[in-house]
Formats: sequence, structure tokens, C-alpha cells
Amino acid sequence: MEGPRLPPSATFHESDDDKPDDPPPTWHRPTSSLSALPSQDPPPHHWRNHSLNLSPILNTPPRSLPPPDSIPELETYVVQVPRDQIYWTPPPEHAKYVEKRRNNPETNKKNGCSKRIMWFFIILIAFGFILGAITLILHFIFNPALPIFAVERLNVKPSSFEVTLKADNPTSNMGVSYVMKPNGVVSLTYKNKRLGRGKFPKMSQAASGTDKVNVKLDGSTKNVVMPPRGSKQPVSLVLMMELKADYEAGPVKNNKEVVVTCDVKVKGLLDAKKVEIVSENCGSEFKD
Repeated sequence: MEGPRLPPSATFHESDDDKPDDPPPTWHRPTSSLSALPSQDPPPHHWRNHSLNLSPILNTPPRSLPPPDSIPELETYVVQVPRDQIYWTPPPEHAKYVEKRRNNPETNKKNGCSKRIMWFFIILIAFGFILGAITLILHFIFNPALPIFAVERLNVKPSSFEVTLKADNPTSNMGVSYVMKPNGVVSLTYKNKRLGRGKFPKMSQAASGTDKVNVKLDGSTKNVVMPPRGSKQPVSLVLMMELKADYEAGPVKNNKEVVVTCDVKVKGLLDAKKVEIVSENCGSEFKD
């Protein structure tokens, strides 16, 4: 059986029974590697004399210690274990910032409230921009055009006038409905003197539609100085209408106030049998 290994500096002393003139054995570090171990040699003479005889106990003879020169050289192995990889280390300023937040909870609450208010205003402003952009787009897409009117016929009766108008809706993507605006009136005047007044009937038009409408005006020419009967000089009349136009295209609605002014020149106004329209020109505008 192999005995314990001793350090290079350790020495082994013999007992008193050994010869006094034998040099004391010394353990040396061998220069050969472990793979070059020699086979076991029999121990020296002085080891054999003092070894224990275990033959009565063991069936096989005991293995004696190898000589000092046959002890293998101790080898050193370096095992490298990879340490944990640290990708990023927070700077020390972060620790100070965290400690400051912990020590000032009231400041943290104020900062959180301020951030919430800031985000609220940011969202509100963004929503306003989006709403404004949508309104602007709808304004350009669904922008109603001015209606076009024309006087086609004028009939004179003893106590009223009947005017036939042609109405065009040039808006191609919106229908329109005309009604009288509150306190609005349709009037026919001659030299700033009123000949008749009345109401515009309710009328609806499709997009790019054209319709005719008759407007009845109550009044007469008795209270106004007119050219003599049979005169060939044309008479200039002014027809004025104040209307409310409601434009609609699906969910999109747009309400406008329209003022229509028609300059009409006629002949034979005092002859109830025949009134000739010499010229007419109607203009319309949206009233803010």
C-alpha cells in the first residue's frame, strides 16, 4: 500500500537499529512525469528488515512504499472558470437620484401630478390638431357653392305680383333646402318704393339640381308713380330675397344665409295682359 507523500523539505529518520554509518534517506521531487513511473521495485534492505509482516492477516503480500526516488513529480493544473459577464453598470449618479427620490416622497407626488397634467394638455392639444385637420378637410371637400337664380316671368295682378324663378344648385356633392330666414322677406321695389312683399316657399334641391319656383308677392302699383301707360321706356325693378340654405351630405351639414338681389328691366308693367322682361341679372352671396 502506497504511503503518504511528504513535502520536499521533509526528511525521514531511521530508528536506532539502523546502521549508524548509512546516510539518512531524503525525499526528493522527481523530474520525471506521472506517465513515466517505473514499476515497483523491491524496497531497500533496511526497509525490509523493519517492515511489518502481515502475511498471517492478508492473503496477498503487502505493497511496500516505493523508494524516495520513484515518487512522481507533482504537476500544477490551472482551471479557468469564466466569470459573469457584466454588460452595463449604472453610474453612481443613478444611486444618488434614487436616494433623493426616496427621501422626498412629497416631491415625487408633485412631479407625478405635474407629469399627468402635462400629458393631459399634450393629448388635448393633439386632439385639437386632429379635430382641426378633419374640419379643414371637410370644409374643402364639402364646400357649398353659391346658388344661382334667374327671373323667367313676371305676372301682374290687381293686388299681387307673381314671379317665376329658376334656381340652380351648383354644389355637386351636397343637396340644399331653402326656407325663409326668421323675419326675412321677399320684396319687389321700384325706385326704393315697395311694390309688393311676400314669402319664399320651402324648396329642396338635390346636388347639381335645377328647379323652378313661383313666388307670390302681395301689393300693387296704385300707390307708386309709374311711367304712363303705353310708354316704351323700360322700368327697372329690384327683387330681393333673404333665404336660409341648409346644405347636407350624409352626416355633414352646413347652414348658410343667402341674400339674392335681382335687377330686372320690364316693359308693360301697367298692362296686366303682357309684361316683357327686357333684361335680368341676379346675384347671390352668403351672409356671415
